[in-house]
Amino acid sequence: MQEFFSSVLFPLEALASGTRRISSSDAQGLNGKTLQLSIYPGYDLTIDFLELDQIIVDATLADPSSFVFNGLVGNLCPKFASVQCEGNGSRLIRIRQIKPINFENITRSVDGRTTLTLVTQGAGGYKVYKFILKKGRGTPPFDHLKITADPQKVPLNVSEEELNRARERWNSNKEDCKPKKIRVALSNVLVEEDTKSCY
Repeated sequence: MQEFFSSVLFPLEALASGTRRISSSDAQGLNGKTLQLSIYPGYDLTIDFLELDQIIVDATLADPSSFVFNGLVGNLCPKFASVQCEGNGSRLIRIRQIKPINFENITRSVDGRTTLTLVTQGAGGYKVYKFILKKGRGTPPFDHLKITADPQKVPLNVSEEELNRARERWNSNKEDCKPKKIRVALSNVLVEEDTKSCY
């Protein structure tokens, strides 16, 4: 029975390999871009919050006619619970493409894409993740999307005087110079970067 159960969830002949990592901020679209995910026939895509102190409390498909949730690890917490949800939520969700179902009164996009919204709860409060799901063909390049913590910003150990000298040097570029990439570094720390330069 265990062997049959495993083969249903993870068919060996169709199992993709590969993990893509993305920071929490990018997955939330805080960079101004919504991440697009292709879901391939016969494969599921796992979205994984295991590295973060976040539990999925709500999962919604704008158009459920072509994609389904193929499994959770744990149970969803009560939506917007008044108390902290610990231990009984899911930190992982799987999504699968299905043959289209004609739901009455549900609109569908022209190209078959739809929005997946995941709401998580953690020590930092609620966070909303939005993804665009689209149908893929062939073999997926990865089957596992791991949401990771944002990289820590290292403060620049540069004085205001050094910064002003760098800005003056930067602004002294002549307009007729050929553009090329430049990095102005002070004390081995990257200060500014652009494609306009005379250096």
